Amino acid sequence: MGHDCNGGGLRAFTMSDLIRIERDDKLLTLVLNRPERKNALSIALLEAFCKALYEEVTVQTVAVIICGEGGCFSAGADLSDLNGTLDDLAVDDAVAAAVQAINDTPVPVIAAIDGPCVGAAVDFCLACDVRVASAGAFIQIPAARLGLLYNPAAVARVARSVAPDILFRLLVLGERFLAEEAARVGLLSYPIANGGSREAAVAIARAGAGNVPLAVAASKGLLNALQDGSYDPESWNEKRRNILESPERRAAVESAKKR
Repeated sequence: MGHDCNGGGLRAFTMSDLIRIERDDKLLTLVLNRPERKNALSIALLEAFCKALYEEVTVQTVAVIICGEGGCFSAGADLSDLNGTLDDLAVDDAVAAAVQAINDTPVPVIAAIDGPCVGAAVDFCLACDVRVASAGAFIQIPAARLGLLYNPAAVARVARSVAPDILFRLLVLGERFLAEEAARVGLLSYPIANGGSREAAVAIARAGAGNVPLAVAASKGLLNALQDGSYDPESWNEKRRNILESPERRAAVESAKKR
C-alpha cells in the first residue's frame, strides 16, 4: 500500500520489490529497483514492470517516467537468467513484452537515464517516447562480446532511430556512446548538462500536462503505427474524424476561444 514520502505529494509504493512505484500529482514514476545488481533486467523485474505499467496508468495519469535506482539506469539483461542456450529466448520475450507495454501506454513514457544503459536496456529505453540522460550516462550494446546476435526484432526497432553506421558501431563494434554523442546520433532526445535526468523528465512531463488525453493517445498511436509499418490511412483518418467530433475536442476548442 502507498505511503506519503517527505511529507509532500510524492507517494511511493512497492511492486514485488523490483519496481518502486511513485506518484506525484498526475505523474507516475516506475523505478527499476535492483541497485545491488545495477538494475539488471531480470525476467521477474520485466514482468513486474509490465504489470505496473498496465495497472497503474489511470485516466488521471499525464506521463510515466522510468528511471533506475542508485545512479544507474540498467546494466542490461540479468546474466543469472542466461545459460547460453535457446532458453535465453525467454529474456528476449520478456523485453519484447516490456517494449509492447510501453507502446500500449496511452501517455508519454519518458526514460530518465543516469549512468549505464546497456544491452537489453537499450531496446527497452528506445521504446520510450522521450529519453533524457545526465552527463555521466552512456549507451552501449556489448552483445558481440557475449557471443550473441542481438534480438533481430530489437535491431529493427533501433534501426528506425539511427543511421546504419551508428548501428554498426553500436552492435558490431560495441562502442560506448556518451550522453552528448548519443543525443547527436539519435539514441537520446536530450542530454542534460547540469542536474539530474529525473528532474528534467519531470519538467518535460509537466510541460505537456495540459494536452487533451484523447489527442495525446491518438497521436502516440499514429507515430507508433508509422514506425512499425502498421499505418493504415483509412483507419487513421476515421479516428481523426471521430476525434474532431468528440466532446473532448469541442471542450478544448471552447477553452482556447476564452483565452
